Order: sequence, then structure tokens, then C-alpha cells
Amino acid sequence: MKVKLQQIIVNIFYLYSVQGLNLILPILILPYLIKTLSIESFGIYSFAFAFSQFVVLFVDFGFNISATKKIAENTDSDEIVKATFWHIIFIKFILTLISLVLVGIFIVLSQKTAVYSTSILYAYIMVIGTAIFPIWWFQGMNKMRELSIISAISKLVSYPLIFVFVKDSNDYNSAIVIQSLSYLLAGVFSFGYLYKYYNDYFVDFKVSTNIETYKHEIKESFPIFLSNSSISLYTNSLTILLGIFSTQYNVGLFGALERIVRMICFGLLAPINQVVFPVIANLKKSNFFQARKLFFGTLLVTLLIMMTIYIIFLVFNTEITGYLFNEYHDIGNLLIIFMLMIFPISLGGVMGQLGLLALGGEKEKNIFSKIYIGVGILSLPFTVYLIYFYNLNGAVISMMTVEMVIFLLFLISISKSVIKKI
Repeated sequence: MKVKLQQIIVNIFYLYSVQGLNLILPILILPYLIKTLSIESFGIYSFAFAFSQFVVLFVDFGFNISATKKIAENTDSDEIVKATFWHIIFIKFILTLISLVLVGIFIVLSQKTAVYSTSILYAYIMVIGTAIFPIWWFQGMNKMRELSIISAISKLVSYPLIFVFVKDSNDYNSAIVIQSLSYLLAGVFSFGYLYKYYNDYFVDFKVSTNIETYKHEIKESFPIFLSNSSISLYTNSLTILLGIFSTQYNVGLFGALERIVRMICFGLLAPINQVVFPVIANLKKSNFFQARKLFFGTLLVTLLIMMTIYIIFLVFNTEITGYLFNEYHDIGNLLIIFMLMIFPISLGGVMGQLGLLALGGEKEKNIFSKIYIGVGILSLPFTVYLIYFYNLNGAVISMMTVEMVIFLLFLISISKSVIKKI
């Protein structure tokens, strides 16, 4: 366990070197974009990315979890890992083509969102990038240092271009293209790494013609896809519904607030989950007690980190709002309320991914899916009602309510299954 713990700490350090960029660059870029693009243009920018997240979920199809787990459990078999890699890549290629057709149909038929159509197409670059960026392979193979370097380089190459090419409110599409480019570059760089260090992946490469192989991969990831899609119903749909029923100003304001919360939660939580997930998935087979102990330790660390961040926002509320939201009015109290969501989002994320999925079995995987599917579907009419009648405030109430419900359901499920398991 000592060796594993040391490796975990080193891998988290490498990932935080990247997440440092993930935190610093958006913090530098966000106020610049808000000021340069204008609030309305930032609303278009936010809508395009929210819509693209729906498409990304379809293309990812839950493989970032299912493929990671499969590779982590079979690292001693090069043939299984290699075959899994190409199976997932091929499936994602097909899903990318299908999604492009569906996006085109949506753009042609939709009239209410016509102002966002061009931006949606530009944001599709991000979809292509995520399709070819095998994060799941790096996580499963425990190649966190390499993943960190690739991600860092792609962001360092692309993000500074925003300050060069985004000069006024008409340049929101340039901002979309540049930020989407970081995903595409990461995918290209990762394949360059594989070609150099895992050349056998490309030797005698053949796409399997056995349809059952692909059906099996899809079947394994389908419950996760459903749960992730349900997550998207109450996250990205908030921005999209605001775009339909409210103003571009409210879309821009909500998009900015949500980006800060998601940036904090996933910027700080993602490195921990990415490193610890494959370790728990592998360790539980030989020592469930130690795997469970690692889960609880991760949960406690996450809570302490989020408490520290919230205290910082409370103490420096005026300075932070002045720096990030100088163009918005009376946002200080709203930001403090919105920031409360970092607790259910981050702790729920740890309990769901590391508790139910990594530490649990098939039963826990089904529970994970049912929670997200049920809450996601049931929350949609609730969200539509709130946004239609209460606009921005309705979106905030909906997001807070749904995040708390998911957190409590995960807590109950963990206490009934994983905690009691011997």
C-alpha cells in the first residue's frame, strides 16, 4: 500500500501541474472574454459550449469510465489493452459522424436558436478533439505524467491565442475555435505519443469485423452513458433553456457563474479522481479494506479542499467579484450562494465515481445509473417551469436543488452498500 500511496501522490502532483493551468488560464481568460465579448456575446459563447457538451457526451458514450476500468483491470495483458484501445477509437469515430449529421439537422430545423447556429458548428472542433483524445487509455494505464504533459502543452499552445485574436464583441467565434483547439491538439499529441512509444499499436493494425465485439463495449458503457446523459439534462440544459426562454444577458451571467463552480470542482477534483479511480478498481480485487480506506481518505481530502475554497470566496468576495465580474451588477451575494454548490458537486462526484463505480460492483453501477437517470429525467419539467417563470433565479434554484438531491442519494447508497461491505 505504501508503494501505491507514493505513486498516487506523485501522479496527483503531475495532474495538478496541469490543473494549475486549467485553473489559472480560465481565470485569466474569463474576465477578458466577458469584458471583450460583451455580456450578450458571452451568452452565445456559453450556449455553444453547453450544446457541444451534449454532443461530447454522446461521442464519449461513457467510455471514459468503462474503458478506464477495463484497461486498469487488464494492464498485465497487452493484447486486451491494445484491442480495447482500437475498439473504443473506432466506435467513437462512428459516433462522431452520426453526431455531425444530427447537429446539422438540428441547425436546419431549429429557428429559436438560429443566432447560435454558427457558433455550434465552430464548437464541434471540441467534439472531434475529445473523440480522438484517449484520456481513458492514459488513466487505465496509469500514465498520468504523460497525460499531464500532453494536456499542458495543448493548452499553452492554444489559450494565449485568445488575447491575440479576440479583440471585440464580434470575435466570440474566434474564442470558441481557440478553446476548442486545445482538445484537438491534445488528441493529436496523444496519438503522436502512442506512435513513438507504443508503435506496436500501429503495426499490423486491423479493425475488427466482429460486430459482437463492439456491441459488448457499448453494452458495458451504456449504463454510464445513460447516467451521464441524465447529468447533462440538468447541467447543460440549464444554459440551453435560458437561451430559449430568457435573454443572452442571463445566459452569459449564468454561464460565467457555472464555469467558475465547474472549474473549481473539476479542476481540483479531476486529478484526484483520475489517479485514484484505477487504483481503487485494481486494488479492491486483492484488498477491499485498503481500497475502501483510500476512498474515505479521498472523500475527506475533497471536503477539506472545498471548505478552504469557500472560506476564501467569503473573505475576498468583493475583490473576486470586482476582478471577475466588473461588467455585471449586484452579483456578490449571488456568487456566494452559487458557490455553495461546490460541496454537493465535488463530494457527490467522489462518492459516485470512486465509491459506487470504482469500489462497487455491478449492483452499485446500476444504482449509480438509476440515480442520475431518475433525477435527470424528473428534474427536466421542474427546471423548465423554474426557468420559464423565474429566468436566472429559477436556473440557480434548479441547479442547487438537483445537486443536493443527487448528493443525498449517493450518500444513502454508499452507506447501505459499500460502507457495510466486508
